[in-house]
Amino acid sequence: MVPKPSVRPPLKYYDIVGDLMINFLANRRAAIIKQVGDSATLMTRAKHEDGSKLPIIINNKDELIRYVKAGGIDFMASVGTALSRGGIDIAIIDVKGGRKVWMLDRGGLELMDLIVTVIRVVFEYVGLVNNAVIFDGMNGFKVVASLSREVSDDDMKSFVNLVGEVVNRSLKSFDLFQAYGNDVIIGGNTMLKVKMYRVPLSLHWSTKLSAIPLARVYDFLTLYADPSNVIKRLETNRKLLEPLFSKNPIDSLLDAVNRWANNDYELIYYIKGVIRSRIKYGGVGTELGIDRENLKTEY
Repeated sequence: MVPKPSVRPPLKYYDIVGDLMINFLANRRAAIIKQVGDSATLMTRAKHEDGSKLPIIINNKDELIRYVKAGGIDFMASVGTALSRGGIDIAIIDVKGGRKVWMLDRGGLELMDLIVTVIRVVFEYVGLVNNAVIFDGMNGFKVVASLSREVSDDDMKSFVNLVGEVVNRSLKSFDLFQAYGNDVIIGGNTMLKVKMYRVPLSLHWSTKLSAIPLARVYDFLTLYADPSNVIKRLETNRKLLEPLFSKNPIDSLLDAVNRWANNDYELIYYIKGVIRSRIKYGGVGTELGIDRENLKTEY
């Protein structure tokens, strides 16, 4: 998982992918990991000619390249706009695998593929139909969607809890989940705690792998995240990122988190039914009839 970078220096790589990355950096506060030799430092503010230090905002490729030339290798953007007062307009659910999962050959990816599939169904159910899956550059994946306006931390905490509940109830009977589910962390740390996410196509400062979009987790190979292959597959990556350029309305999302906050288990069981049907029969939009008289008998 820690190959040597195939594009040296990273300037060549960022010169090719920079225009696409700006879609995620513009008008947002940025954090940059600078790496010079064996030394890596986190940079969140830039020093200006008058000596003042202000937040970093990268609005065009020239500015991005300037930071790359200064040693910047890993670029992150805030989950709210530069003018945000703490709100979130990028919904992100993390799916991180531990050592057992990554060492499980394709079985670990199969489990993470199932989990990501369930999360994407939840996204679709709450109206976040424009979403994408991003390899995080090291040991996991993120399901990401852009929102039409900012929502509060409390609403997104409820959403993370809703997703976790649906995943557990939908997959708990699967042997693979029972055996290795404890080695996968599903959560919202990126969105709620760090409040910055690695920009798609940015290089991870440690592995030097790119944060690439995926059509499906099970098909993932670290080879695809090698910078030289990312360049070769740039148009494919661009198409996979297109859903993130469309902002999702949030009315259904807020309705769902309010229902969840009020212990509406009918919501959980309906989504679970859709998920189990899709896993069993395949096909997008498949729905199951729910026995509403017995909705709350399984806990």
